[in-house]
Amino acid sequence: MPVPPERHLPALLDDLHAHWPEALSSGQCVLEVGLSGGVDSVVLLQALSRCATGHGIALRAVHVHHGLSPHADDWAGFCSDLCRELSVPLRIERVSVVRSGGQSLEAEARRARYAAYRNGGSQIVALAHHADDLAETVLLAALRGGGVHGLAAMPVWRVHDGLTVWRPLLGWRRNELESMARQQGWRWITDESNADPRYRRNALRHAVLPHLARYWPDYPRQLARTAQRAADEACVLDDCLDAVLAQHLRVPHILPVAVLASRPPAWQRLLLVRWLGRFGIAVSPGWLASVCPDWFEPSVRRESRLAGYVLLAGQGELRLLPDVPEPAMCHDWMLAEGEHAWPGWHGRLRVWREAGRGLVLPDGIIMQVRPGQVAETICHAVGRKALKKCWQEAGISDWQRRRWPRLWLGDILVAVPGVVQDHALSARPGQSGWCFAWEGPA
Repeated sequence: MPVPPERHLPALLDDLHAHWPEALSSGQCVLEVGLSGGVDSVVLLQALSRCATGHGIALRAVHVHHGLSPHADDWAGFCSDLCRELSVPLRIERVSVVRSGGQSLEAEARRARYAAYRNGGSQIVALAHHADDLAETVLLAALRGGGVHGLAAMPVWRVHDGLTVWRPLLGWRRNELESMARQQGWRWITDESNADPRYRRNALRHAVLPHLARYWPDYPRQLARTAQRAADEACVLDDCLDAVLAQHLRVPHILPVAVLASRPPAWQRLLLVRWLGRFGIAVSPGWLASVCPDWFEPSVRRESRLAGYVLLAGQGELRLLPDVPEPAMCHDWMLAEGEHAWPGWHGRLRVWREAGRGLVLPDGIIMQVRPGQVAETICHAVGRKALKKCWQEAGISDWQRRRWPRLWLGDILVAVPGVVQDHALSARPGQSGWCFAWEGPA
C-alpha cells in the first residue's frame, strides 16, 4: 500500500533504523555521505543526520567538484551551507575528469568520484542511489550485453578496492524522495546535465522508461528482483571461479594458460574476467573475443594495455604487470653487493659474489646502467651475439625488454641481468664473479 507523502520521512527513518548495518554499530565508525546537492543525496543526508546520534556514529559528508558545469562552484556552496545548517563536517574534493582509454565522460566522472571517496579515510560511504537508479543500471547493463555481474548492478552493501559503499535508499522511488523533500521544505540543486539526451542514462530515463512505465508501472522493483537474483548467481559463480584460480595461481599476477586452454570457451572467458577483476580491470566483450582462445597457446606472444596494466602472453603464462614508463636516463653506480635502484627505473638490481659464476670485475669499479639501444650485441664465445637473439631465447617480451637494464663498463656492454653476460669477462672455475639479477615491476 502506498505511503502518504506526510509519512514518507517517518517511514524512511523507520526503514533506516530497522536495517541499520551491523558494521555501523561499533560506536567508533565514521560514516561519510556522498553529497551532490541533488534531491536524492539531500534526503539521504537529512535522514542520516537524524539517525547518526542514536547509533553513535560520526557523520560527515563529501562533495565531489567535477568542474564540468558552469554551476559547479554554486553547487559546492549549496552543499557547504546545508552541512553548516546540519552541523555535519563537509569535505570538498576537486577532481579533474578527462576522457581516456575509450571511456565515456560518465565513466571517467564516476571513477574520479570513487577515487575521491577513498581519500577521506572514512570506513563507509553512503550513496543516495534509489530504485529508479537501480532499474536504469540493470537495463543499461543488459543493453551492453552484461552477464550476471552487470545485472547485479548496485548492491545495498559492497566492499570493493578498499571502499565500503552503503546504499540505503534502493527500496525508494525517485518520486517518493522528491515528494518527501517538498513535504519537508528542503531545498536541492538540479544538475542540467541530467536532461542532456547525449548521455545514455538520460536518454533511457526520459525517452524510454516513460513508455515502459505505461505497461509495467512498478518496473523498478521488478528489475530490483532481477538484480538480486543475478547477485546471488554471481556470488555462486565467483566461488566456483575462485576455487579454480586458487588451485593454479602460484603468484597473483601470473596465470598459467593451461588453466584456460584445457577448458571450454565459456570457462576461459569467465576465468579471465574474474582474474583481471581482482586488479580492478573490467574488459569489454570485444576485447575478450580478440583474446580468447588465440592467446592461450604456449607459443603465442602478445601484449595488451589494460587500465594502467600491461597483459603479457608468453612462455605458457599470462603475466599482468603495472604499465610503467620506459626508462630514459643512464646512471653511474659503484659495483658493490646488495640492491641497487635508480630514479626512472621501475625495479631493483640485486648484486652478489659467487664462485665460478658471473663476471670477473674489480671491486668498487664504476659501471653504468643504460636503457636499450638499436642493434645491440654482446661478446659471445664465438664473435658477438645479437641481443635480440638472447631476448628471444630467454623468453623476454618486447615490453619487458624496453624496461630491462643493460650494464656497461665504459663503452662495453658487459651484462643484461638474468639474460646474458660478456663471455670474455665470465668467471672460470675457481674464480669469484659478480652476479646480477633484475627484479622488474610486478
